[in-house]
Amino acid sequence: MKDSAAGHSDDANISPDLLRQLAYSEKMAELGRISAGIVHELNSPLSVIISAAQMIMREEGVPEGVQEMISRIGSEALRLSHLTKGLLNFSSHDDSIGDTDLNLTADFILNFLNFEAARRGVLVLKQFDYSLPTIRLDANMLKQVLLNIIMNALQAMENSGGKLLVETASGGNDSVRFIITDNGPGIPAESLDRIFDRYFTTKKPGEGTGLGLFVTKNLVKNAGGSIWVTSSSGGTAFTVTLPALH
Repeated sequence: MKDSAAGHSDDANISPDLLRQLAYSEKMAELGRISAGIVHELNSPLSVIISAAQMIMREEGVPEGVQEMISRIGSEALRLSHLTKGLLNFSSHDDSIGDTDLNLTADFILNFLNFEAARRGVLVLKQFDYSLPTIRLDANMLKQVLLNIIMNALQAMENSGGKLLVETASGGNDSVRFIITDNGPGIPAESLDRIFDRYFTTKKPGEGTGLGLFVTKNLVKNAGGSIWVTSSSGGTAFTVTLPALH
């Protein structure tokens, strides 16, 4: 009975903010589990569309205008199929380490966030160095880091018609790096030293848990890399450096 009473006492001491964060985390975890099933369901009709488009394109006598339309349908269905498969891998609990292509991973996240960027009126640009070596780490970890930083930038530029640039480049000393730059309002000077702190956020209530950049920094550190940020009234730039594979 004492143990039960103590448990109830602990529950009563949970702050409203922490309770909201826990509820939000649980909701997102459940949403991830449900999404995995939805992705499986989407892949079946997408495969049918892709196969049908390929069969029609092989037929003789198909008007040129129809061929162009079918080709577009097939390529868009293939793009969605690749995206859904990437999402399925992203939502899995597999944290195996392997050879990871920084450019392909960044491109996947940009495609994934294409709608979010368009909804906020943000123009996304990319400048990739395709001569980069692969890096040896958990690909889902890299996706999470890219997702957290890019989403922060998009939220900072909401309805501002801003621009977001994602660059990949050699980091020197057997490393690779990516730089995510936005032309948003910037991070206030008094907040710049705290953005990687646990539970610190400058977002409106309900828009962030204050854990995104904290988790990002620790993921990068655990991978043997480094992350730093510069900011002014003209925008913000996050730079992440990771060890390359040789």
